[in-house]
Amino acid sequence: MLTQEESQAIIERLLKSTKADETEVSISSGTTSHLRFARNTPSTSGRTTDTVVRVQSTFGTRTGSARTNQLDEDSLRSALRTAEELAELAPEDAEYMPALGPQQYPDSNAWVEETAVSGSSLLASGAEECIKSARDRGLVAAGFLRIEAESEALGNSAGLFAYHRSTIASMSETVRTPDGRGSGWVSRAANNIRDIDFKEVAAIAVEKALTSKKPRRMEPGKYTTILEPSCVADMVRSLLFAMDARSADEGRSYFSRKGGGTRLGEKIFPESISIVSDPSDTRVPGSPWGEDGIAQKRVEWINRGVVKNLRASRYWAKKHGGAPIAFPPNILMAGGKGSLQDLIQSTKKGLLVTSFWYVRSVDPQTLMLTGLTRDGVFWIEDGAIAFPVMNFRWNESPAATLQNIELMSQSLRVPPRESANPTMMIPAIKVREFNFSSLSEAV
Repeated sequence: MLTQEESQAIIERLLKSTKADETEVSISSGTTSHLRFARNTPSTSGRTTDTVVRVQSTFGTRTGSARTNQLDEDSLRSALRTAEELAELAPEDAEYMPALGPQQYPDSNAWVEETAVSGSSLLASGAEECIKSARDRGLVAAGFLRIEAESEALGNSAGLFAYHRSTIASMSETVRTPDGRGSGWVSRAANNIRDIDFKEVAAIAVEKALTSKKPRRMEPGKYTTILEPSCVADMVRSLLFAMDARSADEGRSYFSRKGGGTRLGEKIFPESISIVSDPSDTRVPGSPWGEDGIAQKRVEWINRGVVKNLRASRYWAKKHGGAPIAFPPNILMAGGKGSLQDLIQSTKKGLLVTSFWYVRSVDPQTLMLTGLTRDGVFWIEDGAIAFPVMNFRWNESPAATLQNIELMSQSLRVPPRESANPTMMIPAIKVREFNFSSLSEAV
């Protein structure tokens, strides 16, 4: 992984050699270690190290880019010349914005030395715990554990320079019964690998697998439903993607107001709903900068149900006389009190969904999503799990889901199932009338 000094030296060499009106150089460098296990046995492990230098050159409003993973002088100079040649061939960009000058970036303490240096060895003991927990109960475990240690650097001909290091440890595990009819899944992530309790998460996956055996058929419909944090993360991430000022201004969004304008300032959700992003949050530190090198800061997206901000590119912000807001470096949803078990105990009758799968957009103007449940759906009666049920396809909007919230647990750091990005703090939630549209034969 490149140090700050090494990254800055590469950027300065390229900037001194440029012929373009403006040049931007970004560098990502790091090491990824992984360990995969299946059928209660480690199957593959590996370690990759890579550095990618991306050069973006601009003549007037015409821009081209090129990249290389070779750091010798000839390769770097070749990437620079390629970017310049492509820029001269590119069409004029009507929305071009000049390069940013020096910025004040927030501190983001995302680096843990032990995770970077010793994390790989701790993956093995984590996998051993997962395998042992499953084998001792006559079950079959499979999973993927990963350590990422990387640096990012950004510099341009307008004098901007930034450098950031981060470590991330993540794991996911699926445990199944030998006949394949019961299945449990769990995932966790942290900057410090020692913050992942492999014994605890393995026990959760084992319990789900045992409890989900021989599921019963239940008719599709609208049910009181408890969604585990990873399910909520899938939905909230989709909500934040939709919070874009341009699409709202142009009438293409759930956040567009009928008759024109946006829904900024409207109370759309219950007062219990607050979502922010903050790169300096110590629980889930995020990158200090966003697209174009925009300095990240704490942003209230939803405060006590009121829409407070929509993200805006530099071009769109200038056009409308506002400040640019980059896509959030993390997503922090305020939770309630207690645990998932407390939500279950509060439920007279309803469903518990432990995982979503294959979530896709149906209609951006209503935020309608569709997806499948997977790896354990359970019927709750009188505050306890009564029996497992078959999986469903569901069709629901994250906006409607948040509007129907009855209770929330404390927030937990967990990634959406279909994303390797673990920068979310999300509670489990209990909602009214979650819409299950059809049955699924999948486990």
